[in-house]
Amino acid sequence: MPTLSTRTSSPSILWRCLAGLACIVVLASCSTQPTPTGEEEYTTPENPIQSAQAELQLAQSLTSPEKDQHLITASEMFFTAGEPSAAEEALKEVDTNTLTIPWLARYTLQYAEIAKNSERFYLARSLLGNSELAREIGAAPLDQQRRWHELRAELYGLIGEHLASADEYIKLAALYGSNPDIAAVHDKIWHQLGQVPGQQLRNASLFTTDDILEGWIQMALYSRDARGDIAQQLDLIAAWRRDHPEHPGSRIPPTSLTQAEAARGTLPRHLALLLPLSGELASAGEALREGFLAAYYQALASGSTVPAIRLYDTETGDISALYQQAVTDGADLVVGPLNKDKLAALMEQPSLPVPLFGLNYADNTHNRHDNLYQFGLSISDETRQLAQQAWIDGHRSTLVIKPDIGWAESGAGAFDKQWHAQGGTIRKSLNYSLSSPDYSELLRDALLINDSQERITRLQRTLGKTVNSVPRRRGDIDMIMLFAYPEQGRQLKPTLDFLYAENLPVFATSHIYEGRHNPSQDQDLNGIRFTAMPWTIPSLAESGIRPYQPMAAAYRNLFAMGVDAYRLHQWLALLKALPDNTLRGQTGTLAMAAENRLVRTLPLAQFENGRVALAASALAEQQ
Repeated sequence: MPTLSTRTSSPSILWRCLAGLACIVVLASCSTQPTPTGEEEYTTPENPIQSAQAELQLAQSLTSPEKDQHLITASEMFFTAGEPSAAEEALKEVDTNTLTIPWLARYTLQYAEIAKNSERFYLARSLLGNSELAREIGAAPLDQQRRWHELRAELYGLIGEHLASADEYIKLAALYGSNPDIAAVHDKIWHQLGQVPGQQLRNASLFTTDDILEGWIQMALYSRDARGDIAQQLDLIAAWRRDHPEHPGSRIPPTSLTQAEAARGTLPRHLALLLPLSGELASAGEALREGFLAAYYQALASGSTVPAIRLYDTETGDISALYQQAVTDGADLVVGPLNKDKLAALMEQPSLPVPLFGLNYADNTHNRHDNLYQFGLSISDETRQLAQQAWIDGHRSTLVIKPDIGWAESGAGAFDKQWHAQGGTIRKSLNYSLSSPDYSELLRDALLINDSQERITRLQRTLGKTVNSVPRRRGDIDMIMLFAYPEQGRQLKPTLDFLYAENLPVFATSHIYEGRHNPSQDQDLNGIRFTAMPWTIPSLAESGIRPYQPMAAAYRNLFAMGVDAYRLHQWLALLKALPDNTLRGQTGTLAMAAENRLVRTLPLAQFENGRVALAASALAEQQ
């Protein structure tokens, strides 16, 4: 592949690194194909593959620049016909030195589309980062300008650079004028801004010189300030829109805001909170209750209209009877129960006259109810996200290290399923005991250090003399997926470093962090990237809401879940109606998935000098 920044025809280092990787090719729909523009057009033939082959043969009979133009046209024809591999092979022969800006744009957009759809994000970013084309794209035909900004926006969103994605969508919207499609673009701007941490939004608002971007950011910040209260959010944004009537987001607001306006008069007014307040789960129930009520009192103090709340102890009787009692008492939303079996029992009911917001997942029970929602702290959310992030970062082969306990087995199962679905390989899954005082021998075997040492020994015997060589770890893995508590992580990570694996990225779940500032001990966790509850990250934590007394990390997580559960009670129907919408919470960014299951996307954090900070995108670090 040509290195576009210098416009030479020699393959780039990036392409040589990626050319041998197996990729999952996702065929683009017709609506996302690059529209042929530039100096030559083609029509869709009866047999598109044969016509593409004929175009390719014609190109081979010509010299540059005509040859390169026909190669690009052939590539577009192959791609439209559903042959991305043939499309890419045609592009490899193009000499970009010969191309005018319109043809360079066609080439770049075509190649970037292929790379993005086959999940080679490094390659796609390199192509769309072409500084020469970025400067000149404004001179290209309008459809090429639109596709340029759309592809960049999609790519930035995929790799987690959401503010950059929103900025590209804003540029795209400016190219639509009064086109009806602009409403869909505005929804995408709003969605991407919804993923940006609040501090990053505030910093961008201070330093941007783009009035349109600043206006969108202000709307997003007002939405955050409302802390989930729909009426307050709408009032804040309405006031801003009155002051900025000509802003694009004011003239055509995001769909979620118009839907929220329609829903504000139908919000629940009487909540029944069903929790275990006695028995074995009492401590968990109390932590959830404290978080739920803390969010309630915070909303009350801010002047919000709050619902009436009545608590019920789920350990005092039959759960179905308790639900019916809550309905009889006037509840228009029942929140709970926490126990999976009790939730499953309610799911088996023939009907639910009042919506039910379960505080767990009944994994083995099909949700037949349109008005039943499920929310919990599923480890599967985290491990699926880590598998996706590792794949985006370019990793393909992993070693899994996990303890023999339930949550780790469940998380590893979800990781395995997601990783293999993406096309990844798990070379080995290593189990360890939480009580082991030393993991060195276990890790030596897993990393094949002993095999390397044996090869050195055999060589010394053969030569009859000492060989100056050090053992090597296995070379068929490019990352480690670690399931561990802090205590075990502080043993495992230094041992991995000692056994020549210090250059392997290590990913972990939120269990690796206690949620407390402890740099002296957490030095041993340096370099580990992990999914983190927002409340544990200083730059994301909400200072105005916390437990009345210190809690262990597990119960502090349940407190945070209680906060989110209260704030979600207004948003359940809206998140269901608009599945691309999200609500930023204490436990993650929340969205509605199939069967009314709320799923969490957590920020990715990293240990640096014993401290926890948000992790930069691995792709961004390459720039």
